[in-house]
Amino acid sequence: MGTHKGTAKAADNLPPLNALRHFEAVARLGSFAAAASDLHVTHWAVGKQIRLLEDWFGVPLFERRSRGVVPTDEGAALLNDVNGAFARLSSSVTRLRHEPATRRVSGLVRVNALASFALCWLIPRLADFEARFPDIEVRLSTTSRKLRYVGDAFDVGVRSGPEEATGLTSTALMPDLRVPACSPAVLQSRPIRTVADLRNHTLLHSTSTRTAWSDWLRAADAQGLQAARHLYFDHVFLQLGAATAGLGVALASLPLIEREIATGRLVCPIAEPAWRGPDYTLVVNTDRANDDAVIAFRKWIMAAAAQDWAAPGGATPGARRSTVQRKKKGRGS
Repeated sequence: MGTHKGTAKAADNLPPLNALRHFEAVARLGSFAAAASDLHVTHWAVGKQIRLLEDWFGVPLFERRSRGVVPTDEGAALLNDVNGAFARLSSSVTRLRHEPATRRVSGLVRVNALASFALCWLIPRLADFEARFPDIEVRLSTTSRKLRYVGDAFDVGVRSGPEEATGLTSTALMPDLRVPACSPAVLQSRPIRTVADLRNHTLLHSTSTRTAWSDWLRAADAQGLQAARHLYFDHVFLQLGAATAGLGVALASLPLIEREIATGRLVCPIAEPAWRGPDYTLVVNTDRANDDAVIAFRKWIMAAAAQDWAAPGGATPGARRSTVQRKKKGRGS
């Protein structure tokens, strides 16, 4: 009993372990951007984890320089301990993974998601799931229909907002925060510094989010704003593609454009307000909820969403807005 209590007490004194993983990658590679690529997350996610760790210790861990970052004295001391701990953990994991009793999960998971979510968020991350669970087959389909009308042709679904129906269980996956986004080229001749500057631009719309701009303008206290032009598209991913191509300004869902922002293909010229739509929601067919492959996929996608979006104490619009503002100010490298 004493040993267990001592172990629990020691764990309470540990900093966030996911933040340590990000810290090690930044220190090893000397760049927030390189660490983001190595960890298959966004530049924002790395910066958020480093800030969380610096807040936890109460000291800066990196010095920001023009071509990257280097550990401070405190950061270098921490890195030495982290490298030793990770090496011991890696050795233990390698030993356990080769134990005969270790069982590899296999099976089939049928995933039905919104087309825009599948293209922009899920597909770029599926390689990670395949690497972790090579014996699980994922069959991905897309539709915007209510899942209760899809019947038993799916195991896991992703929708905008929860679905309340017999045989379905809904869990919030991540918040849908929306801000204006466009190609950097759009701003060269007509900068956007305030909401009023949108009157000089083309606003891009999609059929499934037809009220998004009016909702956002109402939140920005600019209901009467008249844009120079409007373009309409059937699907959100076409709208976002048009924004990337420089055709105008889209009111974009941040989860769907984080990679474009990280690579500089899109920018968010106005950080306020970040309007919140219905949360992206994971919907599970209860008939398949206890299947090992479904459980593995559910845990994986929830962890992937949390890694990018779960701020300390929960992802809130305010927390995400401050992240957008820090990105605009160029914090980190």
